Amino acid sequence: MQASDRVLAWRYGRAVFEAASARREEDKVLSDLQASQPSIRDLMPFIRDPRVSVADKKKKLEGALGGKVTKVTMRFLELLIEKKRFNLLPMVVADFGRLVADKHNVAKAHVRTARPLTPDAQKKLREALKHFNGKDIELDIKEDPELIGGVVVRMGDWVLDSSLRGQLRKLKETINGN
Repeated sequence: MQASDRVLAWRYGRAVFEAASARREEDKVLSDLQASQPSIRDLMPFIRDPRVSVADKKKKLEGALGGKVTKVTMRFLELLIEKKRFNLLPMVVADFGRLVADKHNVAKAHVRTARPLTPDAQKKLREALKHFNGKDIELDIKEDPELIGGVVVRMGDWVLDSSLRGQLRKLKETINGN
């Protein structure tokens, strides 16, 4: 992946967001794109094949998804085929998802914990992050026994490492004079 791919994915994500917003279908288009991932994954070898014509690729896509997705979603996927940018789809979907979340004033926090969080601890964490960020928080919690204890929270490019492993690393750096 090149930096230019990241920029292109953002532009395509923004474009499909604007098209979907104009019809007030952002949530439906996001749902379509996420739900169609398995079907699209199966089509990828066919779509990536340079010997197959654009028209044949569109027909195959229509056969797999036709009637199951909105017109905006189908037209967007066809556009990616036409422009030979279908490989950007996972990044575009991620960018589109962030735009929809921003519109709904929701932020996603990726949380790693050494042990499972109780519902009360999840609620407190969600409230603290909402106070910090100003948005409703959607938690994506994963267990990571290597942390030994504590949590690591990542929201965008902001990271809070309050794990025991992180504290031990900082202590080691302090002792070593770094």
